[in-house]
Amino acid sequence: MDQFIGEPDCWNQGIGSRLIQGMVSYLTNTLQADKIVMDPQTWNARALRVYEKCGFRKIRLLEKREWHEGEYRDCWLIEYNAANGEEKRDES
Repeated sequence: MDQFIGEPDCWNQGIGSRLIQGMVSYLTNTLQADKIVMDPQTWNARALRVYEKCGFRKIRLLEKREWHEGEYRDCWLIEYNAANGEEKRDES
């Protein structure tokens, strides 16, 4: 799963959060996924904040994982665990 909000005027309006929450809901409720994993680059603090806000947790640093703009970049292996997400929804 990867998303790109290219227009700065659309940043900080919750679009990314809604997009990620919608995809997580589809994958866990419709497709019955137990876990969702991704590997965003470590420098992308904005994306990491949104993923964590949506229930993803950092699992492991993946050094020099992805070739990007002429160099290998570090990534975080992040995971959404549906069981934990359901527990969180039940508490609210």
